[in-house]
Amino acid sequence: MRITPASPETHDEFYDAAGRFWLPVARSVDVPIGGRRASRLLAEDLVVWRDQDGQVAVLDNLCLHRGTKLSDGTVTAGGNLACPYHGWEYATDGVCVRIPQLAPDTKIPSKARVVSHPVREEYGLIWTYLSGQEEAAADLPVCPDFAAPGWMFHVGTPSDWHCQTTRMLENFLDVAHFGYIHADTFGNPDVLSVVPRSVEVSPDLLHVDAKVPYLARDPWGEPEEGDEFAVVDVEYDYHYDVPFSAWIRGVTKGDEYVLYIAAAPRTVDETTVFWAFGVPERLAVSAEEIELRENAVFQPDRFIVEGQRPEWLPLDLSAELHLRFDSIGLGVRRELKHHGFPVVSMLRP
Repeated sequence: MRITPASPETHDEFYDAAGRFWLPVARSVDVPIGGRRASRLLAEDLVVWRDQDGQVAVLDNLCLHRGTKLSDGTVTAGGNLACPYHGWEYATDGVCVRIPQLAPDTKIPSKARVVSHPVREEYGLIWTYLSGQEEAAADLPVCPDFAAPGWMFHVGTPSDWHCQTTRMLENFLDVAHFGYIHADTFGNPDVLSVVPRSVEVSPDLLHVDAKVPYLARDPWGEPEEGDEFAVVDVEYDYHYDVPFSAWIRGVTKGDEYVLYIAAAPRTVDETTVFWAFGVPERLAVSAEEIELRENAVFQPDRFIVEGQRPEWLPLDLSAELHLRFDSIGLGVRRELKHHGFPVVSMLRP
């Protein structure tokens, strides 16, 4: 079986479907006051920057004068973004407010305006959507307990994966691979049967929720006498938000943690993975420990996902073999199809 090569029209379908939703473009800590950075989302080059009052903006990364990258410029003392080539200055709404080469009393042309995009800043991330509509297709996907008293969240270092974003998200929601590729962290090689206890799809087809019990390996625990390693019963709550956000809440021995994923397609086959990990403050887990642990989990997942074929997640449910433990992924595929993501056809030999 092979996949039909995706056409430029199929790429546009993917971008149009995804562009209606809030997607992350940067971590807040990476855009301090007076800071700016380049970002790429849905094959669009963007500049994310923050003025002197702390207001964040997302503009097309292109000065209209000679096509220079605004991300290579500077944020002025007056809070504008200045082009590095001729010093044209843009406000957070994209309007050019100063052209140094013009006399002070000369009116700036009304066409001197860079496209600006809606912005929200939540969960330690900066979000935008690119549809050009007044409202996004859905509200911002929620990260549970992020601002709850007694909780500590670390917003992790983003990573770029060479894969379609939908493939990455389905891997995050897959419950059947724990004992194979995560046996050195939480996966239990003695428990290979993992099936969701329940899977619920919201009436608006924007969310999937599932509960998954699992006897996980505890690499930090003391094994019982005669056992090779310690184990612990975990109740996993899974939640997915169309199109590219999800979280897992794990409950074990009365303790909880949350791993939140908000992935963003740089292109149809390149993904930036933004993530945050939260634990109760009383557990006193450091940011360094969280980074080490989560990277140890992410790396084998990334190796698998970047090698999956076809590269496009098949939304045609007849294209792959599905079993009961794939029920979360099936719900995700149905929702993506419902919300206009392209179904790339499969060719059989």
